[in-house]
Amino acid sequence: MKRLMHIIVAYSALWCSIAYAQTYPNRPIRLVVPFAAGGSGDLLGRTVGAKLAEAWGQQILIDNRPGAAGTIGATAVARAQADGYTFLFAEGSSMSIAPHIQKPLPFDPERDFDPVIQIARIELVLTVHPSVPATNLNELLALLKSNPGKMSYASAGIGSIHHLSMEWLKKLAGVDIVHVPYKGSGQILPDVISGQVPITYTGFAQTIPYIRAGQLKAIALGGPQRLATAPGVAPIAETFAGFNGTTSWSLVAPAGTPREIILKLNAEINRILSIPEVYERLISQELVPVGGSPEQLGSRMKSDYVMWGKIIQQIGLKAE
Repeated sequence: MKRLMHIIVAYSALWCSIAYAQTYPNRPIRLVVPFAAGGSGDLLGRTVGAKLAEAWGQQILIDNRPGAAGTIGATAVARAQADGYTFLFAEGSSMSIAPHIQKPLPFDPERDFDPVIQIARIELVLTVHPSVPATNLNELLALLKSNPGKMSYASAGIGSIHHLSMEWLKKLAGVDIVHVPYKGSGQILPDVISGQVPITYTGFAQTIPYIRAGQLKAIALGGPQRLATAPGVAPIAETFAGFNGTTSWSLVAPAGTPREIILKLNAEINRILSIPEVYERLISQELVPVGGSPEQLGSRMKSDYVMWGKIIQQIGLKAE
């Protein structure tokens, strides 16, 4: 009798869960973007959100929560109710880098979030001012080696993906180049274009108009693959195997969100990413659609966390 009651309770819970997923969503869904409006995460959130609204007939609210390198928005979602109506558009560095260098961090990426889907990879590129006598990575590294400590690069700040990727490259190549940190990426390109700082490593989408206009020279890509939009520009990984200085946008939920809802949302976003107009819009912004299962995202988050932890240790960056 006792065993029968356990079976009845288990089946009742399963049935309630399935029924909940079938009626979901029945009210607006909030997607928290932890950066200001106008950036790649905001574009992605609004693109995916519009298609979700079309498919499900419910309003998708984009909630911009900028500040502290994405951790303010992430903290808000970590503390939200796990009912399937609040999600985070997580930028990879807030999940894989921030935990190593911001102490104490008000959330734990593995404990406080359930992975839903990796949406798109953000491409980054190493560029130089046209006056720098280098056209590819080998030429630039040779120049740096012959001028130790005499050249500088700009990043979006200490601990940013731009900073850590360049420090990783410095370590691999054995070169000495001075870091010039900025408070965000807004002023980097104007200063590199004007020649105040000759080198930077930043988002490809923001940089490509200046590359095409001849105001900057593309030296190498941060991701592991070549891009059709950057013919002739090789990835850093072709010189240093395993290098992957990219980040990505993913969707995560507060820990404990019903599994059936996560799977339903995962399937819908995979469908959305396959829509030609969505795919083309993301590619035009140098966002590479990814998709996949929650498990694949979970595995990626863990491997990125370990990888950046090792790199931070190698370059000697201390937690704040």
